[in-house]
Amino acid sequence: MNEQQRDREIAQRICQDLRWNGRSFQLGEYVVLLDGDIIAVTADPEGAIKALRSIAPDSSRGMVVEVSHPVVDVIR
Repeated sequence: MNEQQRDREIAQRICQDLRWNGRSFQLGEYVVLLDGDIIAVTADPEGAIKALRSIAPDSSRGMVVEVSHPVVDVIR
């Protein structure tokens, strides 16, 4: 499993359960993931991106996810 897949799996679990690895999260928070680790939790997306880029300047690395309930899109 590569870094992006691992971060995506963790993001899905956080949004589904509002918990991950002993931590709990609130709807509307922004969680910063890098290499399968949570490196920051912020109240706004700008702060999350700033926290991520301060550690990983390469824009192809890391992920910022807004904690929200999963949305199901139905196309008929």
